[in-house]
Amino acid sequence: MNYQEENNKLVESFLKRTFFKAWRNPKIKELENFRKVEIWLNNKCNLACKYCYLNQYGNDLYPPENQDSQKILKNLKMFLDWLVKNKFTPVIEIFGGEPLVQEVGIKAIEMILEKYKNLEKKPSHLTIPTNYTFLQSKKLTQRIENLLEKAKKINIPISLSASFDGKHCERSRPFKNAKSGQIDPRDDKYYDKAFIFNKKWGFGFHPMIYAEEIKNWGKNWLWFQEKFQKHDIPWYNIYLLEVRNAEWQNEQILKFGEFIEFLIKWTFHNPCHNNLEKFLFFLYKKGYNILEAPFTTVGRGIGCSIQAGIHLRIGDLALVPCHRTSYPPFVYGHFKTKNNKIIGIEVSNPELIFTIYSFDAKNQPQCENCLLKNLCSFGCLGSQFETTGDLFSPIPTVCQLEHFKIVSMVKALKDLKIFEAVLRRTSPQKLEALKKIEQFYFNKEGKMFFDIKK
Repeated sequence: MNYQEENNKLVESFLKRTFFKAWRNPKIKELENFRKVEIWLNNKCNLACKYCYLNQYGNDLYPPENQDSQKILKNLKMFLDWLVKNKFTPVIEIFGGEPLVQEVGIKAIEMILEKYKNLEKKPSHLTIPTNYTFLQSKKLTQRIENLLEKAKKINIPISLSASFDGKHCERSRPFKNAKSGQIDPRDDKYYDKAFIFNKKWGFGFHPMIYAEEIKNWGKNWLWFQEKFQKHDIPWYNIYLLEVRNAEWQNEQILKFGEFIEFLIKWTFHNPCHNNLEKFLFFLYKKGYNILEAPFTTVGRGIGCSIQAGIHLRIGDLALVPCHRTSYPPFVYGHFKTKNNKIIGIEVSNPELIFTIYSFDAKNQPQCENCLLKNLCSFGCLGSQFETTGDLFSPIPTVCQLEHFKIVSMVKALKDLKIFEAVLRRTSPQKLEALKKIEQFYFNKEGKMFFDIKK
């Protein structure tokens, strides 16, 4: 056995004991972090979001010669055949660009449903992040609803994630072909369509909190809540995530902290009606993600999904760490094919595979001795590479952002006089970190020792 064959066997052994075992036996609780496969179709999108890495680096992450639609569908068929042959039923996520405004995206979904519809063992569900611009076309919307109905009938429900930022924060997400002075078609009627659609199908919302728009997020939050109330959608049906790119400036970080304080106080006073137990239950169970993350654990070394799935760039059958880290040096390897069938895996970067899947963000050089390491959401490895040239070197401005987020959370909880109650619900490691934050920033009266704005 030569060196290449040894590496192939090594990685295949790891996959068989983790992902492949979980895909064959999805009810094994100990393997819940190994259930997903993300199928990355291409980098094509109809928006040019300022903060989007595909908009900036898309052709480096997904070479254009591998984005031919026929090639994508051919490779997808081989991959699905391989899944079925091995009795694998992973949770499947379809990732774009924007898959639902492309014919290849619709056909890929149809292919997945057709492949599994008559089988006893099926994926539990299919997840698709989408910017919801498909709602501009009645014909396209109907096609997607037909797919949703079909998926429901064959017991592979599709879950769409509404990845738009909201009426007051959409300026950083223009259409690619927008002309100067052109009115954005995403008006109030468009947004009402989105909320009506999500109410009908029970889908959630996943806006991104971006530096350039942080000044608008207070009124944007209230806008979301007005829409939720109007369309009878639960107030907590929203997943917030800060964009962890390098461009955060000091004033924007301060505004972010103000928004975090506002968010905690609004939640405590309004939907929780000043009820401590109701608020604590929400904080630890949902927390809009952004509030929950510092107080809970995910069972992985980093909070994002890089360790929770196999990420497949379907155009060349490349196994990559994730869609944002699929630069050439980081490609794990490729599925090997023969006679239009997958016959194995050719590994090219076994060292990185084991580094990523065993990685604990607390052990990054700048994080090892950090006060916040047991509370932090940590940075994005792809963004870190783009900024520092190293996957595992945190971005200083993102560290500032995450640090001030935690301080702002503590300040809001102390202002509400419920910080001690939160501490009593917190794990020992997180409790120690929160107490150190309190000692460093606050006096006995709960006031900050200094004006951080200065």
